[in-house]
Amino acid sequence: MKLSTPRYTFCLISQLTFMFCDLIFNCVSLFPKSRDGLLVLFIFQDLFLILSITTMLMTFFTTYLFQAGLVEVLIRKFRAAGSVIMAYVAASIILHAVWLLEKWGDPESVSTPMLIVLFTLQRCLSPWYYFFYKRAALRVSDPRFYEDIDWINQQLQSH
Repeated sequence: MKLSTPRYTFCLISQLTFMFCDLIFNCVSLFPKSRDGLLVLFIFQDLFLILSITTMLMTFFTTYLFQAGLVEVLIRKFRAAGSVIMAYVAASIILHAVWLLEKWGDPESVSTPMLIVLFTLQRCLSPWYYFFYKRAALRVSDPRFYEDIDWINQQLQSH
């Protein structure tokens, strides 16, 4: 099955849009003073993270490798990206939960050391997430994932 250019273009633009939205949400998350504003911001950020992962998985599911049951080749090729993406999503969700729990009880509270560590971890993971996510989105467009049987055989034999 060959991936059509308009469909892939739509997926790639969607993925880059979701990634850009996450970047914007990371930038503006320091500004809301009300806990309701923070809650809405975090809900949208987490929603865009889930949509970006869903879109990435949809592109994986359309590959010949996946449809032929050769998932181990996809996993091997995208293991680093998957690990970084999952770590970033987990760090973001944990940060949002802790931040909201802390601010919900006392909106004027000063950040705790745990919140500072989680914030720093999430912000340090974000450039890695953006790099690996964009790289995976571009790499999955390789036509070999959709039609090149010789390349697939080489991948299976090399492992």
